[in-house]
Amino acid sequence: MKKKLAFALDVTDIKQAQKIVDEISGLDIIIKVGYVLFIKGGNSFIKELKDRNFEVFLDLKFHDIPNTVYNGVSAVKDLGVDYLTLHTLGGPDMLARALEAKGNSNLKLLGVTILTSHREDYIDYIGSRYTIDELALKLAKTGIELGLDGIVCSANEVKKIKNEIKKQFLAVVPGIRLEGGESDDQSRVSTPKAAVESGADILVIGRPILRAKDKRKVIQDILQDIS
Repeated sequence: MKKKLAFALDVTDIKQAQKIVDEISGLDIIIKVGYVLFIKGGNSFIKELKDRNFEVFLDLKFHDIPNTVYNGVSAVKDLGVDYLTLHTLGGPDMLARALEAKGNSNLKLLGVTILTSHREDYIDYIGSRYTIDELALKLAKTGIELGLDGIVCSANEVKKIKNEIKKQFLAVVPGIRLEGGESDDQSRVSTPKAAVESGADILVIGRPILRAKDKRKVIQDILQDIS
C-alpha cells in the first residue's frame, strides 16, 4: 500500500490557506481540513481543493448521539470529501449509524482512538482500567470489526494495532515531527520514517510544514523519505 501524506492545513485565515494551496498545487498529497477552515471556508473551500485534484480529509471528529452522527455523516457524504474522522469513544451504536449513513459511497470513515496530546494521566481522568496502549487497541478493534475504513492512533500504538487486527485497514498517524523538531503540544510523537516502519499508512503533518519557508520542498522531502 502506498504511504500517503496528509498535510494539516491548520491556519485561521482562508486567504492564507488559499495562498499555501497555490504554493503546493500539483503535489500528490491529502489536505486535512479542521474546524476553523471548514467553518470559515465552508463547502466552497472543499470544492476548491477537490477542483485542484487534492484528496480531502475533513477532520471534524464527530462524537454525539447516534442519530446526530448519522445526519452529520450524511451531510459530509454530499460534499464529496475522501476521509472523515469520528471518535471511537462514541461507542458501537454511534459507529454503526455512521457506517449506515456512509452507505456505498467512497467516503472513508476513520475512527479516532486516543488523541496524541493525551498522556497516561488521561487514563486516570476517565477512570479506565486500561493503559493508553490497551485502550487504543480496544477502540481500534471495535471500530475495524464494525467496518470502519481506518483508525487514527499515535505511532506508539500503530505497530501493536496492526499486528493484532488481521483485517485490512488504514492506520492514520498524527503527531509526526521532523528529525530534531519540536513536539509542541503533542505528547506521543514520531518521525515520518519511524512511523511508516511501525505500520502507518497515512502520516498527518502540520506545523513542521507550516513553519517552513519552502513548504513545497519540505513536503517533497517527506514524500521521498516515506516512499
